[in-house]
Amino acid sequence: MKKLATILFVSAFALAFAGCSEPDPVAENVTGELTEDDPRVEQDNSPYDEYRFEVAEGWTITGDMQSSAFDTYLWLIGPDGQSLVQDDDGGDGTNSRVSYTAPSSGTYTFRANSYNGEGRGAYTLHYTANPGQ
Repeated sequence: MKKLATILFVSAFALAFAGCSEPDPVAENVTGELTEDDPRVEQDNSPYDEYRFEVAEGWTITGDMQSSAFDTYLWLIGPDGQSLVQDDDGGDGTNSRVSYTAPSSGTYTFRANSYNGEGRGAYTLHYTANPGQ
């Protein structure tokens, strides 16, 4: 009976923590394009692309967006759908750069956009999310 109780306890403990695993670090290089067919930002009707990824609390999130076709604008959106950080020219020239420490675990989103809402064309986005950077 003791052995069964021990097995049940260990099984319950393992199940309780099975869903609590930390996500894998993120390192993505994306080549995208803003077009007339993309979803639109409600406030200014500008096109955007979104990139979602899982992050654990305390991780550092960085994003670098570059384009020779338009002035880039990069947003980081938190798990609750609220904009956390936005950047226009934090990178070189008209390129965007974002760095942020996640206050909570969840799904974060980078939104690739243009500064004045009129930009269209190709861009590259490099983003990472890692523990303790």
